[in-house]
Amino acid sequence: MKYIETVLNFLNGYAIVILPILFAVVPFFGVVNWASNVYRRQNRKIKACYRGICAKPDKAELIACLLPEDYRRQWRAFVNSKADKASLVFEFVKKDKRPRLLWLVIVAAICSSAYIAVFFFVAQHFSYLIFQAVYMLAFGLVMVINSAVGRHQERKAKRIFARLVAELNKCYVRGVGKAQTRDPSTEIKQLSKQYVNGDVVDKASELLHDKGLETDRTVEQQRKLNKALNGLLQAYARNAAK
Repeated sequence: MKYIETVLNFLNGYAIVILPILFAVVPFFGVVNWASNVYRRQNRKIKACYRGICAKPDKAELIACLLPEDYRRQWRAFVNSKADKASLVFEFVKKDKRPRLLWLVIVAAICSSAYIAVFFFVAQHFSYLIFQAVYMLAFGLVMVINSAVGRHQERKAKRIFARLVAELNKCYVRGVGKAQTRDPSTEIKQLSKQYVNGDVVDKASELLHDKGLETDRTVEQQRKLNKALNGLLQAYARNAAK
């Protein structure tokens, strides 16, 4: 009993120092959690892959291997599937934002609640009771803000993820990656090596239709395709003139 009385007297005597320290734990806890972003590393990798795919769409398969583990599995599933678009396979992976340093807040709350005993057995300062209410309100406010920050971080991560998937869809449409193993200009050149007649021209037409006549291509890809088509038509014209 003597020991408890000594502790209570100590808390009362140094309340002007102890209470501000206990209260400071709450904003410190808040700042640490607001600065924590469970998507930070994932966002960094996805952004790097997005920039790489934009710069070198023909290397999409190699660059996609640099995605975070959760999305590498989805990429492998897409490659092995018959899906027409990456967006049909890819889905955002949500991460739990667990509070950090929660134990510190709990310890501070226990120390703070000791002042209720100080109020009843040592000094009846109502500020001790008011402090309990202010402490809990401050903690509740920090948790509300922390939840809002977490939602904002998740929305941002979803936007970054969606931008990557949209780029993968574009790469697929362009014929980059698993959907197309050969460039259409290469296949048309192969047709030009044959005796070019109406049937060969029809094959070339079907080939272009299958690959997409309005597919987005780089300037270099379009130049090669135009050159291959010109060669095919010239061969057809020569054969038709014979």
